[in-house]
Amino acid sequence: MFRDIQLVIYDLDGVLIDSNKAIVESFRLLHEEIGEPFNPEDVLSRIGVGLLEIFREILPERHHDNLAALRLSYIRNFQELGTGYIRLLPDVAETLAEMNTRGFSQSVATNKTDYEAERILKALKMDPYIDLYAGYGTVPKIKPEPDMILYTLVKLGVKPENAVFVDDTKIGLTAGIRAGVNTIGITTGNNTLEQIQEVNPTTIIHEFGRLTEIIR
Repeated sequence: MFRDIQLVIYDLDGVLIDSNKAIVESFRLLHEEIGEPFNPEDVLSRIGVGLLEIFREILPERHHDNLAALRLSYIRNFQELGTGYIRLLPDVAETLAEMNTRGFSQSVATNKTDYEAERILKALKMDPYIDLYAGYGTVPKIKPEPDMILYTLVKLGVKPENAVFVDDTKIGLTAGIRAGVNTIGITTGNNTLEQIQEVNPTTIIHEFGRLTEIIR
């Protein structure tokens, strides 16, 4: 049980939303544009990693001098697909509403841009529950560095011990651990239970709705 909590910080992909279909299709279109073969598993196994890092890992080196342009192409593809390729994960709508009713501040910390996170959650009608978005470009370094978690604490005026960070990846949870907040690993995303256990978060849950039971 987490007590004296004032703020719950959520990762986006794999925690609040399932955007795997949109991510895979956006990468497929990008590979088609640049004439490279595409394996969906190369992307699915790396969700949660920064976009530029994924490019460096899965694309031939001849493309590495053009990463900024590739990123813009990917984002264009992702946005043009619309939110029809994205869905809220189970229990998210009800849980965010209840946490809001109970007076918790709620925010998002994602390796997507803060603009993109806000755009998606507005379309899914979850934006009224979110007090702050932090993401790529908000701070100098993305997860696994703690920058966006620390930024969120400062902006919302909350001490680390009074905050909980929920993430589905060991990369994200590492950021929370480095920031000194309570961490909850959740198995609704692309990392396995074993991968999450590697970084030893404060606790691990398997259903998003459990948050209302363990946070007070």
